[in-house]
Amino acid sequence: MSMPANEYKAGGVDAVDCDGPISALLFAIPALLLYGVGAVVNGHYFRDRLNLVIAVICTVACLLIAANIVGAAREQMLMDRDPQVCG
Repeated sequence: MSMPANEYKAGGVDAVDCDGPISALLFAIPALLLYGVGAVVNGHYFRDRLNLVIAVICTVACLLIAANIVGAAREQMLMDRDPQVCG
């Protein structure tokens, strides 16, 4: 499971997370790079079924992580627009 961009909203509280999405991006960007390399390396040898399955799993993981990064960027943009954000 990926880390949420706003820990308070993930817990059900409608509050502003003053830390921003850095906690989500701190783990998401290296994971995206690692799974991306795994998809490319295993996709290169796609004729072996195991490599193909691993490449597909890595690609799906990349898509999910990319969605988390987009969510973190969207959360940051919403925080930048809100005048009541932490100083």
